[in-house]
Amino acid sequence: MTRTSIAFGTDGIRGVAGRWPIDDEGAVRVGAAAARWGGIGHGVVIGRDPRSSGSRLAEAVASGVRGSGGRPVDAGVVPTAAVQVALAEGLGRVGVMITASHNPDEDNGFKLLGVGGRKPDDETCAALAAWMSEEPRSRATPPGEELVDASVAQVWLRSLTERCPDLAVLAGRRIAVDLGNGAASPHREALERWLPCQVLWVGARGRVNDGCGTEHLETLREAVVSSGCDGGFALDGDADRCRLVDERGAEVAGDAITWLLARSMDVSRLAVTVMSNGALEGLLPGVGVVRTPVGDRHLRETMDRDGIALGAEESGHVLFGDHPGGDGVLTGVRALCSSWRQARTVSEAVSGFVPWPRRTARVRVASRPPLADLVELQDARRVGEAALGRAGRVHLLYSGTEPVLRILVEGRDRHVVDRVHDDVLAAARAALPGAS
Repeated sequence: MTRTSIAFGTDGIRGVAGRWPIDDEGAVRVGAAAARWGGIGHGVVIGRDPRSSGSRLAEAVASGVRGSGGRPVDAGVVPTAAVQVALAEGLGRVGVMITASHNPDEDNGFKLLGVGGRKPDDETCAALAAWMSEEPRSRATPPGEELVDASVAQVWLRSLTERCPDLAVLAGRRIAVDLGNGAASPHREALERWLPCQVLWVGARGRVNDGCGTEHLETLREAVVSSGCDGGFALDGDADRCRLVDERGAEVAGDAITWLLARSMDVSRLAVTVMSNGALEGLLPGVGVVRTPVGDRHLRETMDRDGIALGAEESGHVLFGDHPGGDGVLTGVRALCSSWRQARTVSEAVSGFVPWPRRTARVRVASRPPLADLVELQDARRVGEAALGRAGRVHLLYSGTEPVLRILVEGRDRHVVDRVHDDVLAAARAALPGAS
């Protein structure tokens, strides 16, 4: 990538902080493009997670916004959902969230958010990337006088109350919440006042995702078991998704969360990505399941178009029809409430979700040749799918945020799934130069 180009991944722009484009120059260009997208004089809400590089990048983004005629609104350290809710409430026209989500603390990135808190479509991403490749129309400006706008956090906290009006089922419960040292951490006290139960907080101080959060679920699992909690959830860096554990410390699969919420909400249609387990359709009789490409943006587009009230990724990223984006706190609390309305324990509530056997793999790659051109890999895929039968599948996908090829093998027979997984993984490593 040259210093004049910025490429969008599945969920914005990410990289190592301090290296192009996650540096001062890149941040100024992001801010300038956001101001151009929002229009002269309109507010650009800037949020961030607590990474050490975030404050400096936020200043550079604000500089680019001012230099291109926009009005920066500094939201401080808030979840991505807070920026989205603020945009939906009219506190700005567009927004920039500075985060690398579940990536390590040394990484960072930019998520651009449009009118109403929605993520940009492919056409808008292309326009934004083109604007970022240009020199900003005006030079970056010195820091302004704007202060952190606390109302952004306040509207987010209010939105949680509005979307979870009945928390009585939590009374008398003890839960653990792993904040991942992320964007929800500064709001722990406000969240504690909101929740009518005893909360054991984990990952509330330190480096983002360092031994905690969604990528280190063992920390939450140990806390739940050692403290006798009834369940809990972990958040990623920008708190837009969660992972759930039951009272035994066992993880509740992302698709089980989807199944639980779909039953609780009594939905007639459900949007999931191609990565969700094939068992969902059979376990939700009468529910029309629509599958989309990977990425919450595709889920949202489908939900808006078809009037679907619930969408989810198997990663624990859940979208509700009345909320502009994924909110890990909202998802975790609603999932726990749904569990205890349906059963005595979380494990009992999800016991009816029996997924099809599957194996996944991640192959690190040095380059990304078109998958259709890799003849040996495609042959292994076809042979594998024939062995799996009509219910099985082999899914190959380059990650939009990392130099990784993702492999998913799923079917009814565990032994066949294992064999096909090993064959496809070997073919991928042989077909991709520098793969590991």
